[in-house]
Amino acid sequence: MITIKDIQVAVSAVLQIGGFSVIASEVQEGFERPACFIEVLPVSVTLENQFTEIVTNSVEITYHPAIETREELIEIAGKLKRLFLYTPLQVQDRFLSINEMTLDADKSTLIAYFELEYLQETETAEETLPKM
Repeated sequence: MITIKDIQVAVSAVLQIGGFSVIASEVQEGFERPACFIEVLPVSVTLENQFTEIVTNSVEITYHPAIETREELIEIAGKLKRLFLYTPLQVQDRFLSINEMTLDADKSTLIAYFELEYLQETETAEETLPKM
């Protein structure tokens, strides 16, 4: 079963391999730039049947550049696109495809947003019968 923490770890690993510095999302100020923040939130869960569900989680990567220029944000947007859109994201023993990535600039930061959708077993407890 894939958890939010598993997705955060996988996204962080890809960013670090790509040369980015990843900071815990709880840190608000006093961090060294350039830096990335990762936020993963559940979006929806759809029951397929008694045993499986389709889970959708959103991933938001916020990039704070060292020098606040549009050129750097454009360059980083291309780098994030190459890191996540063209290569499936490995989370535990699964490979999840990212079909769409939304990019936006907010003042001096770049925000990349995408959703991960995957099928997994439900969290139903197994019924145990008393021994005869």
